[in-house]
Amino acid sequence: MKKFLSSQLGQGLLEMVFAIGILLIVVAAILALTTSNIVGQKESEFQIVANNLAREGIEVVRNIRDSNWLSGQPWDQGLVGNAAIAEFNPANDSWQLDFDYSPGDELLYFSANNVFSHTVSGQQTIYERELNLDNICLAAGQENIRPTCQSGEQKIGLKITSVVKWIERGRNRKVTLEDLLYEWK
Repeated sequence: MKKFLSSQLGQGLLEMVFAIGILLIVVAAILALTTSNIVGQKESEFQIVANNLAREGIEVVRNIRDSNWLSGQPWDQGLVGNAAIAEFNPANDSWQLDFDYSPGDELLYFSANNVFSHTVSGQQTIYERELNLDNICLAAGQENIRPTCQSGEQKIGLKITSVVKWIERGRNRKVTLEDLLYEWK
């Protein structure tokens, strides 16, 4: 009987050590999953904001084209150039493109009235946005996309590329959206 009791005392201690070990493994796995979930959620938030900023860039160009058409102006007035940043002018409640910006001006700021802007006011964000406009040229019934139309080609539209860049957790990230806008007849 003494042999039976002495072997059970050591067995209980061994079971407790294994139970604590298994519990620690489960807790570590839950913490790793939670951390991964939080990081993934933050990455999704950055991606959603970047997608919306890129979409806004394309909509700015579309708005300028539509406003020109409605006011009887040439459809591409203010849309002549290649690389630009989009600026909202609250004084006249309109968008305009700046083709003469300096390197570093692509950085976006979040203003006090909850608007993203390239104007250095408000809180600096991690995002940079640049718009690239290429001409859609027509010659002999064939469309070509190039920075400027060659002689004999008619400019019939624009290819807009909106690029939003940011650095997240030490990695360069980028969203690129493209759209084709044509002259209205």
